[in-house]
Amino acid sequence: MTDDARQFRREKAADHDHRTFHVRDSLSPVTASLRSRGVVKEMHENLEESKARDLLHLSLMGNFDLNYEGQCVLVAPAGQRLLSLLALSRRALTREYTAEKLWPEAPGMRAAGCLRSTLWRLPKLDRPLVVATASTLHLSRDVETDLTATEDILRRTIAWAERSAQRHPSDAPQPGVTLADEALSSDLLPEAWDEWVVIERERLHQMRLLALESLALAHRSAGNFGQALDAGMRAVAGEPLRESAHRQVIETYLAQGNTREAIRHFEELRRLFRTELQLQPSPQLCRRMADAVEGRHTRP
Repeated sequence: MTDDARQFRREKAADHDHRTFHVRDSLSPVTASLRSRGVVKEMHENLEESKARDLLHLSLMGNFDLNYEGQCVLVAPAGQRLLSLLALSRRALTREYTAEKLWPEAPGMRAAGCLRSTLWRLPKLDRPLVVATASTLHLSRDVETDLTATEDILRRTIAWAERSAQRHPSDAPQPGVTLADEALSSDLLPEAWDEWVVIERERLHQMRLLALESLALAHRSAGNFGQALDAGMRAVAGEPLRESAHRQVIETYLAQGNTREAIRHFEELRRLFRTELQLQPSPQLCRRMADAVEGRHTRP
């Protein structure tokens, strides 16, 4: 990403915070809306209950965090990578495969030695973090991770939003999900660049962007323009070169009657595409903006 793209992301975040509303005050408007309609139920209470029930809670969305009985547990970097790999795999792995993934440039015997050392240096708790046999390793069932919950939230949010776009959101089915703000705001281990992390992070990232775009459409259809802008702006901040995210913002401005804002955003997008991609926005979006300028605010 070039400096122009980074600057665009910063400008949109600042523009959104100062001229629309503050995304990070308690819950975001999107999450608050989901919660008020039953899509998010007792978010913080459920998180604390989960931690208390499972004792060991491993969070990989955002920064690595291991929580035991309500207290943060320090884990060495190699241990963090091992626990992350086992959590993302969701199955038992052979020692050989694990060592190769974690130390791909090391000879086999040396990688195996690094793995043994990492296992030995894991925090010593009342419950095991890793179940190890002579040939395999897997994450202990006592360790609760946020991965399954995050995927569930994203899938439910997308399904809810797609149904809601066809009618008023208050009439839509209301699945109970938790931790929605984290799921809609955080990427998987954003500072890790192992291939096995990057692939999974991109998959969840694309799900998050689709969820935000779906929410923007649903809220715009219901006339909830502030929440629609919140979702659209967050999608843009997550991927500044994603035209479908920008389109949600533009369509919301047009639905509000703010043609000038829609044109300004479109011009910023066109400049960004020209600088970053040497391309223009799609013909469909260009025609949509031409209609808006001429005063034909037809529904896309």
